[in-house]
Amino acid sequence: MDRTRLIDAIGPATLIAVGIAFAAGSWLGLDLGTMRRLGPGALPLGLGVILAILGITILSQIVTTGTTPVPRPDLRALAAVGVAIATFALLTERMGLLPAVFGSVVAMTTVIGDLGWPGRIALALCIAIGVWVIFILGLRLPIRTFGG
Repeated sequence: MDRTRLIDAIGPATLIAVGIAFAAGSWLGLDLGTMRRLGPGALPLGLGVILAILGITILSQIVTTGTTPVPRPDLRALAAVGVAIATFALLTERMGLLPAVFGSVVAMTTVIGDLGWPGRIALALCIAIGVWVIFILGLRLPIRTFGG
């Protein structure tokens, strides 16, 4: 195994080690419960096993296929995600849930080049209406939809 593959194998090996540690810790130290009533150790055991399996899968791909160059991150998209999260956080308390969702979707869609402003606004409206239907009408969560 050459140096590049060895460096690429560090990440999956870490996933495998953390997954095994979580699975072993929950297996040895927590009650797993029964299939009908799961105990506090069932979730960490399952997640640890899944994490280890994902690490093994990634590691096997690195060993068999080799490495590919990692693409450069899209900094514009990363900034849009940050702006969308900040928009949601700032607008939720001041203006309510629906304007916050609308604003964060508009902020996030600025990186979609094929989508013009009418499409962005239509998408933001549809998602805001969907959030209202699911969380306010369906689940009856006590969240202010409008106003501060």
